[in-house]
Amino acid sequence: MEVKEKGKPILGICLGAQLMTKHSEEGDIDGLGWVDAVTVRFDANKLNKLPIPHMGWSDITLANDCELWQNLPADPRFYFVHSYHFLFEEQAEVTATSLYGYDFACAFKKGNIFGAQFHPEKSHKFGMKVLENFSKLSV
Repeated sequence: MEVKEKGKPILGICLGAQLMTKHSEEGDIDGLGWVDAVTVRFDANKLNKLPIPHMGWSDITLANDCELWQNLPADPRFYFVHSYHFLFEEQAEVTATSLYGYDFACAFKKGNIFGAQFHPEKSHKFGMKVLENFSKLSV
């Protein structure tokens, strides 16, 4: 009710963001359906023998303007630990991508709903800025 009806901002991180999609291959279960995406496992055939899970620091590419990216330090990189990622039907909802064997959506926004596949809480000055920007959002 707070999120969908009252427009309260929410930020899903990693699994929390995956839960916001329509469906997840992990457990083959429906999600909340708050964004026009599904959660899929990394395609091992496209990873050129990179291990799953994707674990460590990776650069992101900002794809769309988003309040979370305001005043980010140069060359933003974030800490990832995941085996699944988002596949979006509506690319306008994707706010950042990253590369791990292939490009994948790593952050999104749909109205007041925000999600990040990476862990801002483990991502030093880059993550602190994202969390600070989110904390300044209001209904």
